[in-house]
Amino acid sequence: EFRLRPHPARSIFSSRGSNMSMQVDAAEAQKRKLEGDAAQAAGDKGDDASVAKRTAGVVAGAPMDNGLMKNEDFSRELLRIYYDRLFPYLQMFRWLSYKNDPKSSSPGVQKDFFLRREFTFVLEGDIFCRYMCFRDAEEMKSQIMQRQPIRMEIGAVYTHPPKNHNTVIKDAYKPVERELVFDIDMDDYDEIRTCCTGAKLCVKCWNFMKAAIKILQRALTQDFGFKHILFVYSGRRGMHCWVCDSAARKLTNDHRAALADYMTVVAGGVGRCRADVKMSGEEFHPFIQETYNICEKYFRDDPNGVLQGQDILRKGPHLSNILNTMTFTEQEAISKFMKEFPNATSRDIWAQFEKLGQEKAKLAVAGSFKMKQESKLFLKDIVLQYTCPRLDINVSKQMNHLLKAPFVVHPKTGRVCVPIDLAKMDSFDPAEVPTIGRLVDEMNRGVDVRQTSLREYTHYFEEQFLKPLEKACAEEMSRGTLGW
Repeated sequence: EFRLRPHPARSIFSSRGSNMSMQVDAAEAQKRKLEGDAAQAAGDKGDDASVAKRTAGVVAGAPMDNGLMKNEDFSRELLRIYYDRLFPYLQMFRWLSYKNDPKSSSPGVQKDFFLRREFTFVLEGDIFCRYMCFRDAEEMKSQIMQRQPIRMEIGAVYTHPPKNHNTVIKDAYKPVERELVFDIDMDDYDEIRTCCTGAKLCVKCWNFMKAAIKILQRALTQDFGFKHILFVYSGRRGMHCWVCDSAARKLTNDHRAALADYMTVVAGGVGRCRADVKMSGEEFHPFIQETYNICEKYFRDDPNGVLQGQDILRKGPHLSNILNTMTFTEQEAISKFMKEFPNATSRDIWAQFEKLGQEKAKLAVAGSFKMKQESKLFLKDIVLQYTCPRLDINVSKQMNHLLKAPFVVHPKTGRVCVPIDLAKMDSFDPAEVPTIGRLVDEMNRGVDVRQTSLREYTHYFEEQFLKPLEKACAEEMSRGTLGW
């Protein structure tokens, strides 16, 4: 049973294309090749002769300079090879079909489930091909190889196959299921980060994403009980979260909007330095308190965090913005410290703010209820404002919203949109994510197609996400709880 806990900061219950029809008849030889490629990506064994045959004729990959991407890391030819040899079609089909195999004879299977899923191809020139759908993995590969999209997005499962949407009465064609998704883009942190701007990204920037992942993961699992969650690097400067539990996929738009609102602690905006956090009595809502506990590490203690990495109290308008929200006495204390220690770091300056907080707490013991509230909130709203996830909540609110598929390639970087292993999240570096130029170059050097640098990501997807999800789906199907 799905339940929402009331959120103290806000009310918990406060949404181009052309019709594409495909007629593809996949040959048995193509099917065998597809299954073979998927087995290779998952790490199955094969003989050296067949590997040499498979990698023969692959074009040279793009040159790399100190790990930085070259323009040659993305091209139509490299993309064609990636789609043909490395893209995990069967794994994607297994994920998005949720054990509803059209070839299955099991009584609980919806054989047209995958066919009712909308996909969108984005071709060169920003040409959007919407309302696309596929019978199975073979047809999916056939259409991708034929059209060579530079981006592919995933939509909802509808009452009818999307390619037939114009033949169905408008009110009868509607979404019935879709993963709960979250989208975070580094652009929304531009008013905070001092290390980079725009499309640039570094390990200091990525610390914001680390905090966001930990906050979302904790809330989704502990506050809502979800288990099957996939975090995906967007290929450039962002991150996506897919919540794939059956209960999450069946949420209404109202429930999605409520959950997204629950997760939203801060609002962006130039000059904002404090989160609008309300308290219930003298205590924070458990979600706010748990979120603050995570944020504090990334704000104060992490070498790449807000204070030490972004150095916000020494750069930009942040210190003056914060001081403008404080009393005259507090402003005087910080100004005096800055004059005595002109070379103080942001961490040093923050330590002075913390001393003010300790003094405020002592005075509040015998003070009024309002003083006690202000004492508990002091500095915490600043930590939250500078560290909390900045969600694009419009992506989460609507069931029919499109989101970029995992394992596609970002055309501006050539990097694959790979899943993020939570066990290795602290060491995840976007600059080390493989580009298709690098992957093709590896195959040219004789690396087994099963052992390219993409393997660790497909292996994580298979073992840590897909298999547990399929097991849960099979159990639910046996109980007859998957129908819509």
